[in-house]
Amino acid sequence: MKQERYEKKKLFRCVIAAILLLVTASAVYFFQFSQCGYLMTVPHRPVFTEIADNVYINKNYAGDQQEVLELISQAEERDRTFFGELSFWDETIIIICDDEKLISKLGEDHATPTYFAPSKKHYICISDEYLNLDILAHEITHAELHTRLSKSALKRIPTWFDEGLATQNDYREQYSEEQWIKQTDSGKNIIALEDMDAPAEFYAGEAGDRRFRYLNAKHELAGWIEKHGQQGLTELLDELNNGTDFAFAYE
Repeated sequence: MKQERYEKKKLFRCVIAAILLLVTASAVYFFQFSQCGYLMTVPHRPVFTEIADNVYINKNYAGDQQEVLELISQAEERDRTFFGELSFWDETIIIICDDEKLISKLGEDHATPTYFAPSKKHYICISDEYLNLDILAHEITHAELHTRLSKSALKRIPTWFDEGLATQNDYREQYSEEQWIKQTDSGKNIIALEDMDAPAEFYAGEAGDRRFRYLNAKHELAGWIEKHGQQGLTELLDELNNGTDFAFAYE
């Protein structure tokens, strides 16, 4: 009987040890090797340093920190003119990085992934290669839009709307109206919006294919905003948060 109890206790300890080992291994993998886990812990990692509220650079960053902050300020002002008041900072971290190994861990070199656990947070990740006013303004537009929308509303917006709005504050020549006229033959060869709804559709193909979709999305949103204005955009986002179907609210 004693031997049987001993064996049961031994088995129990082994099971507990195995569970703890599995939990530890899962945690290490999540925080070290998944994009979400790594981004969540950037503020606590010694390889990054905070140079302003919610703005981080890698500790060996070779660029001028003041120039980084000035660019962010200029991009913020561009977005403020577009949106009116901005609210993205409470939910957003900006990470500027020029270390290739760390960029691979961040998972992005110029993008704004949004995660909802443990709370909604947007991570603007930009490598030194892509650090300029247009790209910063583009990514801040994503962050502001995602801040203004609920989780369910975010899931309902098509990719062309998300990217089309972001390119309103991206003044690069490749997304200009002149390029749209040239590449679509004055609108004769456009892409249907329903063919750019999902990320798999919008980001498919070569860089030129993607750029053409950005160009079409920007043109579409530019026309909509010219008609409805800043107030119309605010009302559209409110409608989406209230559960209105995107197509109905947009049209």
